[in-house]
Amino acid sequence: MEADRNKKLLVVDDDPAQLKLLQRLLSKGEHEVLTATNGKEALRIVLTDEPRIVLTDLVMPEMTGQELCRALRQHEGVRFVYIIAASARSRKDCIISAFDAGADDFVSKPIQADELLARIRAADRIVGAESALAKRTREVHRINAEMAMAHQKLNLANDKLTRMATTDELTGLLNRREGFAKLAEFINASSRYGYELSCVMLDIDHFKRFNDTHGHAAGDYVLRETARVLRTSTRATDRVCRVGGEEFLVICQGVGGEGAHACAENLRASVEAATYTYEGAKLSVTISLGGAVWRDGISTPDELIRLADDALYISKRNGRNRVTMDGDPVPAAPDADIAGNKSTAGVPASHTPANL
Repeated sequence: MEADRNKKLLVVDDDPAQLKLLQRLLSKGEHEVLTATNGKEALRIVLTDEPRIVLTDLVMPEMTGQELCRALRQHEGVRFVYIIAASARSRKDCIISAFDAGADDFVSKPIQADELLARIRAADRIVGAESALAKRTREVHRINAEMAMAHQKLNLANDKLTRMATTDELTGLLNRREGFAKLAEFINASSRYGYELSCVMLDIDHFKRFNDTHGHAAGDYVLRETARVLRTSTRATDRVCRVGGEEFLVICQGVGGEGAHACAENLRASVEAATYTYEGAKLSVTISLGGAVWRDGISTPDELIRLADDALYISKRNGRNRVTMDGDPVPAAPDADIAGNKSTAGVPASHTPANL
């Protein structure tokens, strides 16, 4: 199809005898010769039939050859056309005006057959080279587009892999590895710039009993909903992570002891106030929390986590659904069941396993 279009040639002349003579001469070759008697007709043929070579007389009524050249060069719908201007006026100014209008070559009238055919062969070579270049350009654009799409798919795949590597699948929170990495990163910044930093460890009270009573599907649902409450009840600068089955870590940047306690208490109250509906059943849970503040004397992120975890243990030992900060006075322990396997003493009646 491309080769066929390259072999189309348009002859434009208002002299019928000259037009017939040129058509007969050029039809002996490989070209399909089209004809037009004026510039307007020629422009229409170029737009519809797409000849790649145009041989046009310069002196024509209505639209001169120079005007046709300019129209072909300026029209957005016309692809590359090789234009040979022809005129009996071989004066220098006529030739210059033809080239200035956009002609690629010039031949004087009366036209010599061998000279014209030689110029047509030269035009064929140029048109063929331009077509090959255009084809290569289109191929490069196609390859670039495919590479861009492949790059986009690769980026999406990498983003997905990053999310899988750093995010807890069930809750959408940061996972344990990423949470601990963030804590180490924030500790380094805190040590360098003197920022306050604290963390809160928490877990859902009596969650094993909850799963045993309502099933693991309900348990997963409550984990997701609790994670949502934790995320919406913290600042944008805080990091909420799921670090175990029902255990979570909240990293509070720029927050000291009082701020960490306020954050923890807000989380406790928000979770306690939340109710979830699962398969028609109203469900609620509470959480126990322990907090610790990064300070001199703490040497590693693991030690800060351990201090918060010890405070969490005290909250569980002293009745659950409460906040304990590292360094708080330790009250005498009631007969509470930390593991959730013995007594429920100290647990508010509305949060005993029978009401979860």
